[in-house]
Amino acid sequence: MKHLHSLFLEGWPDDFPVCHDGSRFVSWREFCGRIAILSEALKSRRESSWLLESEDFLQFSIGMFALLYAGKHVVVPPNTRPGTLELLSSAYEARCSCLASERLPDQPALPEAIDPDEAVIDLYTSGSTGEPKKVRKTLAQFEAEAVVLESQWGHVMGESVVVSTSPHQHIYGMLFRLFWPLFAGRTFDTVTCSHPGALRERMSMFRDAALVATPAQLSRLPELVDFPGFSPKPKIIFSSGGPLPKAAALLFHDQWGSAPVEVFGSTETGGVAWRIQGRREDSDLWSPFDGITVRQSESGALLLISPYLGMRPHEMEDRIEVMPGGRFRSLGRADRVVKIEEKRLSLSEMENHLDGHPWVAQAALLPLNGRRSSIGAVLVLNGEGRQRLAAEGPRAIAGLFRKFLSANYDTVLLPRYWRFLERMPLNERGKISNQALSDLFVKKKACFPAIVNRHVEDSRKVVLDLEIERSLAHFSGHFPEMAILPGVVQIDWAIRYAREYFHMAGKFSSLENVKFLALVLPGARLQLTLAWDSDSGVLEFTYANSRRRFSTGRIVFGKEE
Repeated sequence: MKHLHSLFLEGWPDDFPVCHDGSRFVSWREFCGRIAILSEALKSRRESSWLLESEDFLQFSIGMFALLYAGKHVVVPPNTRPGTLELLSSAYEARCSCLASERLPDQPALPEAIDPDEAVIDLYTSGSTGEPKKVRKTLAQFEAEAVVLESQWGHVMGESVVVSTSPHQHIYGMLFRLFWPLFAGRTFDTVTCSHPGALRERMSMFRDAALVATPAQLSRLPELVDFPGFSPKPKIIFSSGGPLPKAAALLFHDQWGSAPVEVFGSTETGGVAWRIQGRREDSDLWSPFDGITVRQSESGALLLISPYLGMRPHEMEDRIEVMPGGRFRSLGRADRVVKIEEKRLSLSEMENHLDGHPWVAQAALLPLNGRRSSIGAVLVLNGEGRQRLAAEGPRAIAGLFRKFLSANYDTVLLPRYWRFLERMPLNERGKISNQALSDLFVKKKACFPAIVNRHVEDSRKVVLDLEIERSLAHFSGHFPEMAILPGVVQIDWAIRYAREYFHMAGKFSSLENVKFLALVLPGARLQLTLAWDSDSGVLEFTYANSRRRFSTGRIVFGKEE
């Protein structure tokens, strides 16, 4: 093990494989040399705060250490979307492109050791106002966490290569994919496995591998791959960002011999506790990490005393029940308590009830504000649940779930609106996207249809079930004698939703083979299928229902300049 703040003085052997960049292993000597070159260039710059925005994990890793060893203040955005970077524009003075020369000197001058308490990294989380919230961390805090993680699981990890589906901009991905492997002398993979095929390919490249993922990604994995036949299996799986549903944990336990290690924590606090769910009755309890003390505050919230926070008591927004021996049970977020007609409801508690239903793989609830307050429910059903949904329809299944919940909740608290998805929508960090959930219940009266259901097959294909409401503005005056949906609107929707789901870059270039085959009338129910080829910059769209196709075509996008 090496200290991160003096990593380049202590060093690893020149031929040690620091990482795999997707095509080859990158040696310690090359890694150090590229950091040294970039660090020297940065030292000559007067700007003190630098945005580190690279989507390439190897470039990001080089940029991170080059900035720290150049004495710069690092700003890591939650994503690299233009709107996000604009919101953070006042937080940095310059951007780090991380494009250090590939040519290495014979003996690169390695950076000296630095003060880990002065090496600052600003991370951002989703604030309550919707704007990114800054959380300042130091290299010393990351070092302290790496020590705890290695002492806890280093013997299990062995020489495993760290493979991940989780982005590196998040504290969880950054710690588990970069800082901990470098500290412990363990190779990391720079490819972020965004779909199951990539994960299988990356896992097969290494003799032993450890998987870093999120609960939402792990919950989907058994349905997307040949789960029992998946090989090679990771030596250990880590999950963080939220609780892993019990059903998903048990599937890993039964099929792969061990459930994932779940890590409880936050960007602000760092790691707090861990658990491995199984068939033991108490396996849902969390065990605090070494050096961490967890108590229950007077309000029932988690009161944390952690060396990462200077041992100052910190009250978190999580309700807990402390058990004998120091372990605790999570009762959900305290800030997810809402009032419906003067009655209090814990959304987390009701989600747990729904998760316990034999048809439910995952549940999410959210408050809806309309003429009266109400609850919206989004459910991902398992195989049995999907069969019942296909046989009986959404309305009948929603009624059965309301009856199930009525045994524990007043009628006024039961969800009024229900949506059934094949999988939960995720944001760029692999967490459930609250905005995407909200969009499921928003009737876009002015310009957009209601999205009744969505199926995100992978990063290249999405299918949206649309309800073409009579109140859409596009029907007004088009045409007075018979309202129809304009073709240009159908193209506009295809582009709009493609940009949302595929994070497309580039400007519109041209239309190809666009055909309008049937009239879309008010009240129609359609499926919009979008297929995106990022290599060619071509988006294919089809509007159809079970009987016919209404329109098809190809939209070509040029490369951004």
